Amino acid sequence: MARIRFLAISDVHGKEDLVDRFIEWMHRENLPYDFVVAAGDIGNPQRAGSMCRILRKISSSLKKTVYYVRGNWDIEGACGDRSLVDLDEVGPLLFGNIALVGHGRIAEPYELPGVVRVTVLITHYPPFSILDKGKLIDSNHRSLHAGVVDINYLIDHYRPRVHVFGHSHSYGGLDVEHNGVVYVNAARLDRLLKSGESIGNYAVIDVSDTGEVRVEWRFVNGVWKRCLGCGKVVHIPDKWSLCRKCAHRSELKFAKISGVPHMAKLVFRDQASGSQLAVQRVKIPLYTIKDYATYDEFLDAVVLREVKNMLSGSNSKVFELPKDKVLEYYNSANSRRMTPFSEYLFACNEKNSGKQLCLIMRVFSADKRAHVLWKVSEEPGTGRKLLEQYILFRSEPAQALNFLVQQLAESGFKVLTYSVEPCD
Repeated sequence: MARIRFLAISDVHGKEDLVDRFIEWMHRENLPYDFVVAAGDIGNPQRAGSMCRILRKISSSLKKTVYYVRGNWDIEGACGDRSLVDLDEVGPLLFGNIALVGHGRIAEPYELPGVVRVTVLITHYPPFSILDKGKLIDSNHRSLHAGVVDINYLIDHYRPRVHVFGHSHSYGGLDVEHNGVVYVNAARLDRLLKSGESIGNYAVIDVSDTGEVRVEWRFVNGVWKRCLGCGKVVHIPDKWSLCRKCAHRSELKFAKISGVPHMAKLVFRDQASGSQLAVQRVKIPLYTIKDYATYDEFLDAVVLREVKNMLSGSNSKVFELPKDKVLEYYNSANSRRMTPFSEYLFACNEKNSGKQLCLIMRVFSADKRAHVLWKVSEEPGTGRKLLEQYILFRSEPAQALNFLVQQLAESGFKVLTYSVEPCD
């Protein structure tokens, strides 16, 4: 029977002094394991060479191979060391019939050989909706989810038994099993107490080719003590009384999603003419999504991706305007007015704010997932930039908004709607 045991770390952010403390701690712990997995954000783009220096230091000091993926802080190329393996560069690695596969920069999945019985997936980003709490300013889709839809599709392709990632600091040091996948958020090794003491977390993960998985969390400068929440003896910083799972218990509730299509058709229409513009078949990886609420958010992200692909061309790009930018661009009111968004949404004054903004707000009030899109094209020959404005919303509220379509068109918008239908 094949079995692997490895350390999982993530999110160091170039802090080499904290890596030194981690290495000293690991020498004291003297744990048995086969290799180290680093799930990204090892370096710091403002500290040249820090990613490779840190990876070399870990590998040479612990005398283990380090398999890694690059995160959004890792801008370096190959490190040029045999003991440092970029999983994007080598593709899937086999340990008996257990596959280790990583995606840091490459979203296209690999085909695994038929001998593989268990897959361990390594990424930097979480899947959308699972252990992925983030900050709006850091999100690549301006939501409080730090997860990436492409990762959900990688999970759907590989059906891994274990998925190790980082990036979401809020949920770092947590693991959860959902629909047969053990999700492990290894962030962050540079965790500190307010006093400056290092309490970086890391995981020791055992995986067998029969699907048995054991995740044990440990902390630099941690101690074994009984958690006041669950009563288990856990390894946590001495000043803590609760383990991470108990501290986040209310946020770790998951639901199996049923009653919605796994394969669906997205049907896009021009609302002014009623003509059908495109039909796109999409697969929704339901078992990778936390619950029904995040299913709606996931679907919204997929719709946006598909409509951007539909409208974009070789000489044009499509951008979504977030709601704060909609206010900033379309509002003709005095910029010093402290008007809350809710007032624009439910009591927009055309005389103060302008007709375009008030029309958009009426759409937003009927469909909170409506989107304003700009298509920027380059005119052949002159290179002059051309702007087309679109507003996209679901077909369900479209009937109620039909009376607005002509006004939106007269204000310079092309009105698109979409519906989600089961595949035949």
